[in-house]
Order: sequence, then structure tokens, then C-alpha cells
Amino acid sequence: MDKKYTLTIRMDGKTEQEIREKMDDAHVRSLNAFVLKAIDFYLGYLRQGKNLNFISPILASSIKSEIKNTEHNLSEMVYKMAVQLSMLTQIVADEKEFYPEYLDELHKWCAEKVASTNGIISLEDMQQRENVYTDLDYFNSDGGDY
Repeated sequence: MDKKYTLTIRMDGKTEQEIREKMDDAHVRSLNAFVLKAIDFYLGYLRQGKNLNFISPILASSIKSEIKNTEHNLSEMVYKMAVQLSMLTQIVADEKEFYPEYLDELHKWCAEKVASTNGIISLEDMQQRENVYTDLDYFNSDGGDY
């Protein structure tokens, strides 16, 4: 098994050129190494009917890589959204002080709204909500307008 054999193969110039261009992607330095790697891959492919362990690591690695990239992108977006939401919350808090009862009721209503719409909310939907603080003055203010 350790003995190496010389094998002559013929290919057109276009195929050879494509192999040479893809050698870096295959992480090989020689045409011989590229061909051996391709043969190993193809033999594994032919064996896959009997042994799924060959293709599984390739798929698992690819899926893990995609999930990691997606997770990273989502984490960045969620962080940026949290910063913006924190800024908006602070602006509202700086403008008005609310009684805890109002905030509790608002939190409950918003949680139900987000759950019922799968997080897809719009300003128009929010305007349809009955304004609880028109009948019950939950603002901690001196009676001025809202």
C-alpha cells in the first residue's frame, strides 16, 4: 500500500489550466496532489451508498460554517437594534415620567401584540390600540397635555 505507482493521464489544456487555478482552493501545491485528492474524493463519493460517513463531515462542516456566519451577522444586527431601542427609550423617559401601573399594563399589551403578530408590528397597528391613558391618567405629570 505504501508503494507509489506512476500513472500517466491525458487531459486537455483547459482542464489543466482550471486545475492549476483551483490548486490554492484545494490546499495543494502540485498537480499530483490535486489529482490524488480528487481521486480520494471521488472514491468516497462512490462508496457513499454503503457509508454515509464520507459525505456527512463535508455537509456538517459546510452547515456549521454557514450557521456561524449567520449567527455572527444576526448578533451584530440585534446589538445595533438594542442600542437604537435603548436610545429611543431614554428619549421617551427623559420627556415623560410614567406610573409603574401604566408601564406594567403597556408591557403586558405589547408582549401580547408581539406574540400575536410574530414580531411584525407597524405604527398603524399600534394606533388601533385603545389609548389607556386617556381615561386613566397614568402619566406622572402636573396635568399638562400629553
